[in-house]
Amino acid sequence: MMRFFSQPRNLERAARMLENSADFRVLRRIPEPFQHMEGNAPPDAQCVAIVDVETTGLSLADDEVIELAILLAWVSVEGEVLAHLGPWSWLADPGRPLSPEIMQLTGLCDADLTGQSIDLDHVKTLLDRADIVCAHNANFDIAWFDQLLPELADKPWVCSMREIDWPAMGFEGRSQSHLLSQHCWFCDAHRAGADVWSLLWLLMQMRADPDGKYLRSHFARLVESSAHPSVLISAHGAPFAAKDELKVRGYKWNALQRVWQKQFKLDDVAEELTWFRRKVLPEPVLRKLSAADRYR
Repeated sequence: MMRFFSQPRNLERAARMLENSADFRVLRRIPEPFQHMEGNAPPDAQCVAIVDVETTGLSLADDEVIELAILLAWVSVEGEVLAHLGPWSWLADPGRPLSPEIMQLTGLCDADLTGQSIDLDHVKTLLDRADIVCAHNANFDIAWFDQLLPELADKPWVCSMREIDWPAMGFEGRSQSHLLSQHCWFCDAHRAGADVWSLLWLLMQMRADPDGKYLRSHFARLVESSAHPSVLISAHGAPFAAKDELKVRGYKWNALQRVWQKQFKLDDVAEELTWFRRKVLPEPVLRKLSAADRYR
């Protein structure tokens, strides 16, 4: 029995047998990173820079980037990945010891980072080539990139965690590793280079839209989302008593502006305004957002 399962071909045969049963789900390891570029980049494709950073903490003022990775993918209007290069990754010495929590989270230790630095000129060159920058939690990553390279602060960004309606397609949660496993793939590492590669693999997966009409890649959904503005609704003047209803509806408290806010697709704004009027709440403030300022 052990000799049978030690052979890759027999392992694949066994995996397919299990997949044919409703009682089993087979997870496959994503392939090792490889380059796919034949000649020049396709002229009719958008270049998407998939990025990820690892940091010593959450504070822009007090913490430091310790790892940064970028992968470039050329994506057709239909969402097909026509070519990809990378990932490129860099380590950076924060100048102080890592906390045990960060070491456990990233798999990095102080010895890995000693004397290391990020080649920001190379990072800028790669991002200059991109039409869109993508991260799985753009709210987090964009702040660090804008701090490192403020001259690129007008770059359009998309967020694969928020701009794809994962629950509507039957997926639970929004963490990258969990979504990957629900597509029957897995990746061991939690390093920036591994994360951008596994995100490429996740976004290449094909699934039907919630209405079941179209089968398309998750990349197609992001490319579509980047082309459409969203609207930030701010519940200015809403009474304190309305906070629970706003929270249940998905609004988040902006402590700096002291207001409850939520982003909506343009087509959903009219329905939301109707809800405000039905609840006899003050008319909210609307602000149209493009991909360049959606997460800034």
